[in-house]
Amino acid sequence: MSRPEQHARPPRRAVLAVALTGSVLGLTGCGIRLEKDAPKIPGIKTQAPPADQAVLRKVLTDVSAAIMCAHYDDASWAPRLGTMHKKQRTRLTKVMATQGMTPAPRRRTGTGSGIVSDTEPMPLATFEQQTATDIGSLAGLTARNLPMAAAIGVTHGAAAQLLGRPAKPAGGTVPSPAAVPTAILPALQAAIYAFEVIVAKTPLDSRKRAQATLTALRPTRAAWEAALGADAPAQPDGYTLPVQPTSDARRTKLAHLVLGDLVDACAGQVAATRGDRGSFIGLTDLWVTATAQLWRWDTTPRPFPGLQ
Repeated sequence: MSRPEQHARPPRRAVLAVALTGSVLGLTGCGIRLEKDAPKIPGIKTQAPPADQAVLRKVLTDVSAAIMCAHYDDASWAPRLGTMHKKQRTRLTKVMATQGMTPAPRRRTGTGSGIVSDTEPMPLATFEQQTATDIGSLAGLTARNLPMAAAIGVTHGAAAQLLGRPAKPAGGTVPSPAAVPTAILPALQAAIYAFEVIVAKTPLDSRKRAQATLTALRPTRAAWEAALGADAPAQPDGYTLPVQPTSDARRTKLAHLVLGDLVDACAGQVAATRGDRGSFIGLTDLWVTATAQLWRWDTTPRPFPGLQ
């Protein structure tokens, strides 16, 4: 082959480049996207990660860190809370996998950054408090994942209360629309009435726990009834109690029932607060308190309170 003929033929790299460009144009014209983990090719968009992946990765990371904190903590509640968080990790991992999500890469760093390291476990109370303070970040999750993630966030808050380090998320309001507090208030009113009876039926030297529950629940009822005004559900003069509190065992059973009903009522309304951070925090604040009080009355911490 003569030199002029060699120069007349286009270089192989140029041919490949033209072919690739043509393929890219054909693919993009057909609306084809590469998988999210595929090598990047100019002109072709890669598949976006699932909508909730970043937030659920953080939830999973926090649950895993709480498990480690509980393992090293000597608080009496630590073993039970650690077991609860393990169940959350198992379920959350499965849910994420079904939605095409992957866990975040494992990181190890010091406690000063807010991430728990394998060699420097943070006190469980401190970690639960810090995690619960950020519960408002869950409000924007999709309807598919919000209830589960919110329930996990609630357990962090309830654990922080039990361990003496209650979290105080900023920006909470009386939930809206008005249908949300209206739906929850009857369960809250009934719980307060039941605990007033429990206090009255309990010997004077044993009333501390029941009185503490009343003190924890009353402010929310007052705030929500004031906000609703004349539209607040009317509280009946009395209730037919499902259990007559005539003994310690019966009083405990009654406490379990009314607090369980309140937890369920809160969980049942969380979807209505999606996308409204203030309403979400306002609702989960009561959900946290009801859950913590339920645990105080000798119940095993459940991984998804109100959703089981």
